[in-house]
Amino acid sequence: MTLFELVEHFDHCLSRLRVNEAILDLVAMSSVPCLEPNASIIEKEAAKSFTPSVFATVQFSIKAAKKCFAIEIEDDGYETIKYIVGREDKGDREYYVECEICVDEGNLKGIRCSCLKLQSLGTPCSHIFFVLGDLKEQRIPKCCVLRRWTRGAKSAFPPIRKSSMYDYTDSVQKYRELCNIGHSASFVASRSPEAYERLKHVLEEEATMMLPNGGENAGKRGAPKKKLKSNKNKSKRKCTLCKGEDHDRRRCSMREEETKLPEDVPDL
Repeated sequence: MTLFELVEHFDHCLSRLRVNEAILDLVAMSSVPCLEPNASIIEKEAAKSFTPSVFATVQFSIKAAKKCFAIEIEDDGYETIKYIVGREDKGDREYYVECEICVDEGNLKGIRCSCLKLQSLGTPCSHIFFVLGDLKEQRIPKCCVLRRWTRGAKSAFPPIRKSSMYDYTDSVQKYRELCNIGHSASFVASRSPEAYERLKHVLEEEATMMLPNGGENAGKRGAPKKKLKSNKNKSKRKCTLCKGEDHDRRRCSMREEETKLPEDVPDL
């Protein structure tokens, strides 16, 4: 394999990776999981926060929380609440869940479980969801949501996907650059109604503008027709003998007189 073939094969594999990444981003950003009518508020909030593939794991833990029960609850009345949680399908095993409460704001500041699923996988376990339900939490706390598993995890990175190996034209390179800038600007503007209307107005104005140099044949169909030459300035035929018009030297009467022998010339 030559060096060019190696680079060409590497670029082909990289292009496939970019396509697969774009498909996964599209699914993660646009698809919404189908929930049951009696789904809890926490489950609905999780469907909006996590990507579809991660939400499948989170949904399993939410449903498994129905099998959990509280063995003992220790509340110091100030900042910490400790739960000893058991599960019906786990026998006599006990799990220790510790919650930290923010006194000033009155919300959950942190939560930990002895099963360490949140630390290892980045998703809350069934014991944590049981405690959140017992505390009447309406949404999943920020401490239980790992940003890399959320839908907006890639909002800080520009979605630039391009391969210029087979690109040798300046216009295509400019088109790709504008697409990358427009994709990032559209993603940011979609979060604000004012920015959305402003960007939409600018794009509509640019789309309706005509190019200043459209070319001579812009807006015309078919190939340009050749102009026929006018016969007004065409010179008329003139005889080189009598200088007359409408005939030439071959049909001139003077030529017949010149070629005719005179009668007074004696025979030799």
